[in-house]
Amino acid sequence: MALRKLLSRPLPEMPSEAPGIRSVAEQALATPQLVPVRLFWENLRALQPWWPVLAPLLLWYFVRTYQRERARYLAERAAA
Repeated sequence: MALRKLLSRPLPEMPSEAPGIRSVAEQALATPQLVPVRLFWENLRALQPWWPVLAPLLLWYFVRTYQRERARYLAERAAA
């Protein structure tokens, strides 16, 4: 049913001139699949003044978590 509707529509008209790379990139960024990525990027850019505080904090958190997980893995491996 959906395929029939899709096939019954006429094709879009060809543009009079070839689109530039900028317009192609803008169209690609406007796709609904990239909306979450765009929102994440905009929110990240809004936090840019906090980057000097957040970057070391996140790095410390990730390293600490890695060390804990690695120690847990090694303990399980030694017990087995």
